[in-house]
Order: sequence, then C-alpha cells, then structure tokens
Amino acid sequence: MRAVTEEPLDLHDRTFSNERLGPADLITNSEIVEVVLEDCDIIGVTAQKSRLERVKITGSRLRGVTWAAGVIRGLTLDLVNGTDLSCRFSTLRVVTIRDCQLPEADFTEVEFDQVLFERCDLRGAKFDHAKVKKLRIVGCNLAGASGAVDLRGASMELDDVLSLAPSLAREIGITIE
Repeated sequence: MRAVTEEPLDLHDRTFSNERLGPADLITNSEIVEVVLEDCDIIGVTAQKSRLERVKITGSRLRGVTWAAGVIRGLTLDLVNGTDLSCRFSTLRVVTIRDCQLPEADFTEVEFDQVLFERCDLRGAKFDHAKVKKLRIVGCNLAGASGAVDLRGASMELDDVLSLAPSLAREIGITIE
C-alpha cells in the first residue's frame, strides 16, 4: 500500500544511509532540500509540482520514481541505477548525473539548464520536446533515445553523437538499411 501524505512533505537537512524509502505519493508543493542519500533503495515515489534542491544521491537504486512538473536544482546523482524514472515537464538546473544506469528514463518536456550527463547508460531515454539551455553529454550511451532532435543546443562528444545517430536519422525520416 502506498503512503499518501496529507500535507506537503517538508524534508530539510537530512542524511539517509542504507535505507529503503517509499513507496509514497507526495502532495503538490513538497520540498526536499539539503538531503543526502547513500546506498539507499528509493522505490515508488511520486511527486508533482514539487522542489528538490541541493540533494546528493550516491550508490543508490531508484525504481518507479516520478518527479513531474517540478524543479530540480543542485542535484548530484553518482553511481545510481534507475528503472522507470521520470522527470517529465520539470526544470533541471545545475544537475550532475555521473556513472548512472538510467535506461528508458523519461525527460519529456524537461528544461535542461547547466546539466551534465557523464558516463551514463541512457539507452531508450525520452527527450521529446526537451528545451536545452545548457546541456553537456559526455561518454553516454544514447542508443534508441527518442526526441534526439530536441537535444538541439546540447554539447556532446563524437561517440555520444554516434550512439544517437540512428535515433536522429529515424526522427528526420532517414531509413537505415
């Protein structure tokens, strides 16, 4: 059974280590600020129109996590494995995602501003209708990603572009034989 908060969650200045967090449906306008999560399992957490700020998640697993139409600022993800992860319609500002396994992550209509993806598995990720202000992608696998043309303005290394090439070709109507 999922926990549903009656009031917005207001979580500040906390550290969690080796814990299981979730499932939970957070009320609109929840805030998670100055939080560190180390070696945790975060499962089935849904938040809408909420704020995640100055949060560091390392060596953890994210499963079934949705942060929709919210603001994510000052987030660092290191060595995180995630399945069924969505940040749809959110703003990501000053975010570093490094050495993460996030296949099929959903970044539909996300605004990327000062975001770095480094050495990540982003196979099948969704970037449809994304808005890029400042996005750098380094050493990532983008095979099968959708919304490749919406990454216009991103800075990428050649190998990253090559992993994205079939998706780009498909989206602009080129058939690869």
